[in-house]
Amino acid sequence: MKKVFWNAIFIINFYLILYFGFTNSSYLINSTTNGSILIALGRLAGLLSEFLILVQLLLISRFSSIEKQYGFDKLISIHKKIGFFLGVFLISHPILLTIGYAQSKNISYITQFIDFITKWNGVFGAAIALLIIVFIAIISIKKYRTKISYEVWYFLHLPLYVVVAIAFGHQINTGDMSSGGAMFYWFLINLVTIGILIFYRFLRPIYLFFRHSFRIEKIVQENTNVYSIYITGKNMSQYRFQSGQYANLIFLQKKMTFHHPFSFSDAYNGKYLRFTIKSSGDFTSKIEKLKIGTRVFIDGPFGVFILNKLVNNKAVFIAGGIGITPILSMIKSIHNTKNAVLLYSNKSEADINFWHEISKSQIESHYFNTSLGVHNRISIEKIIEICPDYKDRDFYLCGPVQMTINLLKHLKKVGVTYEQIHFEKFDY
Repeated sequence: MKKVFWNAIFIINFYLILYFGFTNSSYLINSTTNGSILIALGRLAGLLSEFLILVQLLLISRFSSIEKQYGFDKLISIHKKIGFFLGVFLISHPILLTIGYAQSKNISYITQFIDFITKWNGVFGAAIALLIIVFIAIISIKKYRTKISYEVWYFLHLPLYVVVAIAFGHQINTGDMSSGGAMFYWFLINLVTIGILIFYRFLRPIYLFFRHSFRIEKIVQENTNVYSIYITGKNMSQYRFQSGQYANLIFLQKKMTFHHPFSFSDAYNGKYLRFTIKSSGDFTSKIEKLKIGTRVFIDGPFGVFILNKLVNNKAVFIAGGIGITPILSMIKSIHNTKNAVLLYSNKSEADINFWHEISKSQIESHYFNTSLGVHNRISIEKIIEICPDYKDRDFYLCGPVQMTINLLKHLKKVGVTYEQIHFEKFDY
């Protein structure tokens, strides 16, 4: 399904929310009682809050029809932008209602707020849900998010599922969606969204786990602090993925049961899966302690960092450090490497991973060792020198975030179109 379809679905549902909100609160809008308009706007803010929560859940549900169109990077970016509007509506909802009802009853705001919490059905639970969302919003701010490991950040988001249940009950008990067609619509969009989330985030990976019985076959140390994990199981030929994609792994070993994304570092072969991981201080520093035979829970494959995104038939692959993993799997999938060039950057020659496998592919390769100075970094000048026909090539970038950002900026400046540049970040 095309992006225009999903954009239309969002817009249609947004206007349906407005329609039900204004229709069922029309008596408040037309009332001359003090605070009536504020009450109507407060109720509408509550509806839009849950609607945006459902949109947020859909964006991170790993729903294949949406992810294939946008890519997870883009979905995460949209997720963050919607988070701002969600915050505005969530805060506006209790404030507008408190002021509106206080004015209509001619009582103080504090008295009205206490009345909501202590006497109104479901409001105390809704307040708890709001506090949970505020907490998650705070830890998602970049300043704080960078101080939290991926694993901790992931598990701290799990209470959001409880929030959805509370918000749903709150709306059908006291809001504009408590009867008639509005209630039917509210049930429908909640059930569809939660159904998609449960299927793709839980049922599908559980099905793959039992169908393939993934387990660690062997672990190979590729370099200092870099390990390749070979995973095998049942019906491996039927577990398909495209080179460049990644999967979320959970190793079912004591003190290793963390959820973490890793790229496939080898092309599909129908026999085993290979993930190459660098020890970087968090859970990855324990990779070498994994035991042969350990069962693995695999959620995926995911990602649109793949070869069929090629605009031209010539490509430049640019990798930095462990960013070689998805690049290598793509190089191995190219039938003719004559039209491809690899630029691979590391701190030193000793840090180069998969030297022999890259050489065996016969791709034109250029290595950069940043410890030798600025002149030994991948720059736009180096790219133009190596590939004078750069405007006729696609670029695949995978490496440190700052390297990717700099190259994106410079490639666009010299005339490479956005459609020719492919990259994917494991952002959160």
